Amino acid sequence: MKVLLVAHNKNSYSGLAKFPPLGLGYLATALRREDHQVEILDCLKENISGGQYRDYIEKNKPDAVGINSWSSGIKEVKHLLAVTKELDSQIVTIVGGPHPSAAPLEAMEFFQLADYGFKGEAEAGLPLLVNALNNRIKIDFRQIPGLIWRENENWNINEQVFNSDLDSLDYMSWDLIKPREYSQPGAITSGDVAPIITTRGCPYLCSFCSPHIIAGRSVRCRSTENIISEIMLLKNKYGMKGIAIMDENFTFYKKHAASLCKGIIREKLNMEFMLPNGIRLDTLDEELLRLMRKAGFSSSVAVGIESGSERILKMIHKHLSKETVREKIRLMIKCGFRPIGYFILGFPTETVDEMYETLRFAKELRLYRAGFSPLLMLPATDIYNKFKKSGALPADYDFSLLLTDNITCPPAGLTFQEFYKIKKDIILRFNLQPRVILDYLHDFNSFIFAALKVKELFFKKAPKACQR
Repeated sequence: MKVLLVAHNKNSYSGLAKFPPLGLGYLATALRREDHQVEILDCLKENISGGQYRDYIEKNKPDAVGINSWSSGIKEVKHLLAVTKELDSQIVTIVGGPHPSAAPLEAMEFFQLADYGFKGEAEAGLPLLVNALNNRIKIDFRQIPGLIWRENENWNINEQVFNSDLDSLDYMSWDLIKPREYSQPGAITSGDVAPIITTRGCPYLCSFCSPHIIAGRSVRCRSTENIISEIMLLKNKYGMKGIAIMDENFTFYKKHAASLCKGIIREKLNMEFMLPNGIRLDTLDEELLRLMRKAGFSSSVAVGIESGSERILKMIHKHLSKETVREKIRLMIKCGFRPIGYFILGFPTETVDEMYETLRFAKELRLYRAGFSPLLMLPATDIYNKFKKSGALPADYDFSLLLTDNITCPPAGLTFQEFYKIKKDIILRFNLQPRVILDYLHDFNSFIFAALKVKELFFKKAPKACQR
């Protein structure tokens, strides 16, 4: 079959969200193994609107279209499905990704023109489905891992399967992704940094977080040899000078992280390695940190701290004390790192005083940078489930507003506008520290990024969700 895999257009935050669709790259490889013809269309990178998408479908005439759906992009996905079916109702439409994985029934009811969906990883299930649709095999749909399918007007959701041998998935289809056409995730640079993953899964129970929904609770690792081989491919064939490791838990298994660092050193790769999603503080020790610096890991690395309130840290099941944070941040600085703190504001029951306690803590730690984002009620997280069950979630809760700086549900006692002002004030107070300003000025890319953030936060109208 001729299969088109689509990454929908989304809010790019001044172009900073342009990074290769890793999941589609792995799915393309899985389908090509079965001799299917595959193309990847990244609507954000190609700046494709609805009309241009229509032209693309008419020209390429795929047999099946698979669309990766983030919660914030559900309206765009629904539009793409409508365009596809309007052009040819015989095209098989499939949705997958974070939103159908987190809220499968709600997603399929919303995506009424989707024929099938997938919950979780689909490298095993999608080729089976496409082979069945192409009459290559006869299979009971109940045997296809993660498949969401309709039977007698009812949706069935098959159990997910998590492949423990990540090496068997092979590399992403980089020839279809074309990594040089992208900017580095989270910054404005030339397209010479490629993202990879070395592990999947998250064992932690943070009540606001959702990575485990797609990848499960068990952390699975690629072998050092497999990772090094892909890095060398990206360096030698595609001219990559840096690698962004997109893992949620790169340092969870210290042996895994250390082995990769030693492999990088042994092969003398001479590349810069970044960790855009950050690392967890309580997994770090001095030996590992020094090895990472020796291997070429960027000194700027993010850590999820979330709050400066011990009460909030316990409530969200972060299992990280303020004293541990202080100890590990000091250790990172000692080992040559410049830690960036990630914080969340507006947890349920969080007071204004506790939000400013987070600001004071961030200043005390002498972080080089810090990000303060409002809590996002991500579907299937513990906080979301509790709010939904209690009826506290607005009846008109709009998943498409789940953007990094949008306020979708302020803490009790605060209006959207009041919370928005508090968030802006905290961001301003942290970033107006002289040492933070000087640090931005010493790093051109970070300075440009900061300037765009200031423009977005202070010189544009409040996000739609904050104007209620």
